[in-house]
Amino acid sequence: MQTTRLTLLRHGQCEGGNILRGQVDVSLSEQGKLQMQNAFSELILAAEPTLSDSPLVVISSPLIRCAAPAKAFATSHQLLLFIDDGFKELNFGDWDGKTFDALYQTDAKALDSYWANPWLAAPPNGESMQAFELRIEQAWQSMIEQHQGKQIVLVTHGGVMRYLMSKALGAANCAGFYTALKLPYAAKVQIDVLHHGKEQHLSLHWA
Repeated sequence: MQTTRLTLLRHGQCEGGNILRGQVDVSLSEQGKLQMQNAFSELILAAEPTLSDSPLVVISSPLIRCAAPAKAFATSHQLLLFIDDGFKELNFGDWDGKTFDALYQTDAKALDSYWANPWLAAPPNGESMQAFELRIEQAWQSMIEQHQGKQIVLVTHGGVMRYLMSKALGAANCAGFYTALKLPYAAKVQIDVLHHGKEQHLSLHWA
């Protein structure tokens, strides 16, 4: 049997204030940059001795709030960096990049319905939850096939992390599950994948 260890790392605080931040491309704030520096430092300090011989690779969403700190980390530690479009945040369409105050003035009912059960309707001109989860699942399988047995740092978004956490827990299409999982900026979650033939057995570690 072989183990792949995946550390999911959410990006830090961003510029732009209290907006719905899907695929709108915004940079980290100075606070966000510091959060990511601290998170990466903790990752190095907490490296698993039993997996020390396993290569460490960095994979990132292409959005700048993830890709910029991921590139800096990979460069400083001479690690391989892979950019994967499949790990972008959900595309919120017409809602993307708008403040929550503005959205609740114009689309309060639709927003509340969406948060309650995002599988029932997509954001206007946006990505459906089904398409979002399929995209992540395809990226996940490709990543695991390419990097099986390695230690992976995946720098990504809250929505992506919530899907992968639900996958590890076997909680598919559970209304309210995503909003119930609170992930602060620079949050870290670990998923171990135990490989048994073609089977994947996932365990979630969340501290």
